[in-house]
Amino acid sequence: MKIMDFITIPCPHCGRELKVPENAEKIVCMFCARPIDVAKLRQEKDAELSDRVDAINNLLPKELFSFQLNAKNFNAANYPKQYENYRKKFWPAIEAFQSLAGVEPSAAEQFAELLFRGFAKEIKGQKSVPFDCRLTITALTVPSLLSLGSSEGEQAADCFLKKWNKNFPKESLGKAKYDDILGGFRKKLCYITTAVCGSIGDKDGGKVLDEFRRFRDRWLVKAPDGNAKITEYYLFAPMIVRAIDTSGCAKKEYMRIWKQYLAPCLKNIHSGQLDVCAVNYQAMVRSLEQKWLFL
Repeated sequence: MKIMDFITIPCPHCGRELKVPENAEKIVCMFCARPIDVAKLRQEKDAELSDRVDAINNLLPKELFSFQLNAKNFNAANYPKQYENYRKKFWPAIEAFQSLAGVEPSAAEQFAELLFRGFAKEIKGQKSVPFDCRLTITALTVPSLLSLGSSEGEQAADCFLKKWNKNFPKESLGKAKYDDILGGFRKKLCYITTAVCGSIGDKDGGKVLDEFRRFRDRWLVKAPDGNAKITEYYLFAPMIVRAIDTSGCAKKEYMRIWKQYLAPCLKNIHSGQLDVCAVNYQAMVRSLEQKWLFL
């Protein structure tokens, strides 16, 4: 037997709250005994919600969805100002969403839909999602939502990422806060390699890490698209490691990464095949993004 769903509505006559069947059309208030047209109230509520969502949409300037970051200008020195400028433009809409979320359970879904439409329109007609778009969303849009520091901000970010990853499974995105991203630049860590070596044990006293760092700093940074690859790594690697560490199967996964990716990459470095190493390392990062960042 199907359980009946109820909604809460205020009586338009006495103001008392009533729980009524979701599909009810007309009822009589149990407090003031006056008739209530539930269908009409529902229509009015839907119209009010639509108006508020439209108002939020009008607070989203088009430049929020343009690709404001790229690998060349995205670094520890520029990122704080880039983030604050973006967040300042985004904030009126975020505040309006927060207000709506206080009274409307579907607010996060509604807001996420507006954001998704904005970015989808920007990339319409392109064969794949540009890296600069992924960079803008991950480093600016999502951290701005999370800066609310509330469950509503988290929910909006999760709803948006879930929708994005469903529609663009090959270009899936993860969730990171501003401080985490900035910290990644400042520390300049080889996150995944460090995590793998820490898990399986770097028997060479840190030499493996040193070799990968030299590869990054002496060769990759000077290679075509090298900065873009390094930027992608700093952006997504901390999220990947965090997801693996909390998965319950970290040791097994890090051993797989070592055998399938890092050990072959190390052989590439030793044999002087640095271009092959770069291709294989990026393939590793992309593969791990797909596996661990898809919400």
